[in-house]
Amino acid sequence: MKHLSQEKVYQIVQGIDIIEVISEFVQLNKAGKEFVGLCPFHKEKTPSFTVSPAKQLFYCFGCGAGGDILSFLMKYENCSFVEAVEFLAQRQGITIAEKKGEPFEDSKRREKELLIQINELAAQYYHELLMSSSAGRAARKYLDFRQIALQTRKEFCLGYSKDSGKDLLSFLQKRDISPTWAKEAGLISTPHQGGGEGEGYDRFRGRVTFPIYSHDGKIIALGGRKIDEKAFGPKYLNSSETGVYSKSSSLYGLFQAKQFIRATGLAIVVEGYLDFLSLYQGGFKNTVATLGTALTHGQVKLLKRYTNKVIFLYDADQAGISATLRGLDIFQQQDIDVQVAMLPSGHDPDSFVRQYGPQELSKRIAQSRPAIEFLIHQSIQRSGISTVEGKVKATKEILLILSKVSDPLVRMEYVKLAAKHLNINEEMFADELQRKIQEGRRGGWRQATRAGSSSPSLKEGIDCGRLLAAADATQVAERMLMGLICRGHVSMDEVLAESINESDFQSESMREIAQVVYSLWRDRKRLVSEELILALKDEKLKGVVSGFLFEEVNYEDTKRVFQDCVAKIKSRELTRKLQSLHHEIKSRSENDSEINRLLKEYSEIKKRIIIG
Repeated sequence: MKHLSQEKVYQIVQGIDIIEVISEFVQLNKAGKEFVGLCPFHKEKTPSFTVSPAKQLFYCFGCGAGGDILSFLMKYENCSFVEAVEFLAQRQGITIAEKKGEPFEDSKRREKELLIQINELAAQYYHELLMSSSAGRAARKYLDFRQIALQTRKEFCLGYSKDSGKDLLSFLQKRDISPTWAKEAGLISTPHQGGGEGEGYDRFRGRVTFPIYSHDGKIIALGGRKIDEKAFGPKYLNSSETGVYSKSSSLYGLFQAKQFIRATGLAIVVEGYLDFLSLYQGGFKNTVATLGTALTHGQVKLLKRYTNKVIFLYDADQAGISATLRGLDIFQQQDIDVQVAMLPSGHDPDSFVRQYGPQELSKRIAQSRPAIEFLIHQSIQRSGISTVEGKVKATKEILLILSKVSDPLVRMEYVKLAAKHLNINEEMFADELQRKIQEGRRGGWRQATRAGSSSPSLKEGIDCGRLLAAADATQVAERMLMGLICRGHVSMDEVLAESINESDFQSESMREIAQVVYSLWRDRKRLVSEELILALKDEKLKGVVSGFLFEEVNYEDTKRVFQDCVAKIKSRELTRKLQSLHHEIKSRSENDSEINRLLKEYSEIKKRIIIG
């Protein structure tokens, strides 16, 4: 288990530029002293996600997510605190010491590290076979035929797996990797029934291999392409899914291409390994491949980190068109601009660039058109609208396509285009489309309303004008006071001088924040925002504190606001004391000797409440 002291974690976090790291996941633009972008944690069209280099914090004014770089990584990558710290430590070349103990979380982390190590060993082994062994001659000849340059083979660590089926196992066993773990890594296939009890065989035997990298540059899986078309088995093959690799959440070439995607503001999406490699070495370095699958939500989410514009460059056949349609639906949900570049019949991106060259492909890409327009034309051509049946079929298909366009102005323009090409009444077509959209919305309306109302924006916790009208004004006072403390507008010495303790904060969230604030003050006699964020364990509370720190508050008289908050919090206790005295006085007889003292105390407290 890694030994992570608070001081060590603080040192690691302080060594990171939050803008540099978050920019790898979210497109950020400078806005004054801060950077803004579309929030990766909720769907929005207007940027409300803000990152402050001075504070080294992020905060979304839309959904309330916030915190430091660790909070961001844990939420974005769905990883543990330890994994987030290790990620940052590795970027700085910092080694985290081990300590005894093997809890479940640490065990899972070790498993992931081992799976990556096995994949990287296998990739290097295959690469050496391809580059220098006599066994790799046929694979080298195949790559020569496919015009994959030597430099490309090196950059992407291409390899070759021999036909024998046992070489990788032997290689790994010499490095203390058991057959069981080789299978866990997705590199070994189990023998068929009747084939003996063996330990399994090389999954990629007889194939050129393509290492699949994670977005941060680790080899997490392999793909293979057979070089003998007559050989048994599928043409393309990937590692089976493992603890570090999910096909639906990976894009081939993204690690190498992401800087070029960000620089150009555009990603070209192709289907296969060789499509990608041909385009990449031809100068189209902002390309990724989908590993032979239809695009998934996970893959689109990866792309969204780097760009809001994508060009499909799929095969010019029915399968390619279907893949475009499936991918379009997901991109529409993510508000990504999607275009399609057409290739001539009989060509995929690899064959086209090899036959016609990069310049011709550039022309094709320049002639790309919006995916909606492309799909409308394809539907009309495919259905054949010269017949009634064909026109009805095309109309239904186009209605389905347009019902997924979220922008009403864009949708209206495509209604005009579709009605013109279909030669039907535009108004009737628009009415039918609206009916279809309403049908689709009814099912999700109540659920969406519930989802929207169940988690109000955390801005209401710092919107003073609205909060002052809240039923319990003392909760408002608690939040305002905690905001003053977190921003350093009042010191802890001033707070303690007013005898305000953590127990005086009654709302659950403010009390939990107060407990950490007071603890840090007792231990260190200082309150640093970065240390506070780090000390908070609840991610929602980190978001609340981040909201306090990001709000620009300019009180005319901060001390007066502070005193008002203190008075309001104290008045709650006085009110409770007054109610208690009231009940006690009512329970006593008029002749009770204590009645005068109680009445006097009641009167004094009431005056204090009125004055305060």
